[in-house]
Amino acid sequence: MLDRIVGPILPVAFVIVLGYIAGKRQRLHRADSLVISRLVLGWIFPALLLVSMAATPRTQLFDVRLISAAFVGIMGMYLVALLIGWLRYRELKAATLKSFVTAYPDAAFMGIPILQAMFGNGSIYTVLVLNLIASLLMIPLTTMLLTVAAGTSSGWQAFRGSLTQALRRPLMWAPALGILCSVLELKLPPMLAESFSLMGKATPGVSLLCLGLIMSSEPLRLSREVWSNLGLKLLLQPALMIAAILLFGAKGLYAQQMILLAALPSATIPAMFANEAGAYQSEAATTILVSTVLSILTFPFAIYLVDGGLAG
Repeated sequence: MLDRIVGPILPVAFVIVLGYIAGKRQRLHRADSLVISRLVLGWIFPALLLVSMAATPRTQLFDVRLISAAFVGIMGMYLVALLIGWLRYRELKAATLKSFVTAYPDAAFMGIPILQAMFGNGSIYTVLVLNLIASLLMIPLTTMLLTVAAGTSSGWQAFRGSLTQALRRPLMWAPALGILCSVLELKLPPMLAESFSLMGKATPGVSLLCLGLIMSSEPLRLSREVWSNLGLKLLLQPALMIAAILLFGAKGLYAQQMILLAALPSATIPAMFANEAGAYQSEAATTILVSTVLSILTFPFAIYLVDGGLAG
């Protein structure tokens, strides 16, 4: 069991360390991390989302109980952390990034190999459900809030202008386009699908390398803010997901897998957002790194709960 859990985590840590070493030895610089962040957020990650959503069978998009539970577990955590961040900072940018870091599990990069090792290929469905919620709700909401926070004007005009600017970003429309293709049962042309897939496959490695590079240029401090994020991500979010699963009556392997996904550490994508926004970089990078390490201890407890019959 330990080998199945640690196995997928070690390559993640190794690539992060490579990026950290590259930064410390001046092979790559902070300016490079900004370019890589734009590459990830503007090109390769949207390509991954588009292909993944378009390839999702339409019949799998409408498991109401599971989707409802996942929505509460993911977006509920986002709103709780957003409120906590606002009360702490009274500043929208930092509060938004705090909520993004603590509510976005690393389902795509760590969840897929871990769940496939435990449940087989059928586990990809729960990853797609979680990423569907993140792609169509969390990422666009984060993009909009950060755009609003960066605005120089105020009032309705600022909001409308910020929303228009956010809607132009590939992270907003790419996953929505993929879902539209799935609902209408439209297949992407083979050459186009393969091209986007080829781009999207670079997302995990490039994101992790960039995270290590960001860490090399930012002070990594286990501050009270980081400990707060760790508690929200590794303890409160799995508990919230369990409550949502029980509330909506979701049962079976998919419900168990969704609880395990919520127990994963923070995803690397929020660090890209923090880097591009020029705020909360140290807190985001440290939270992601430490949550990945601590998940080696906390994730087996989630497995114990699931194996004990929870959501069975």
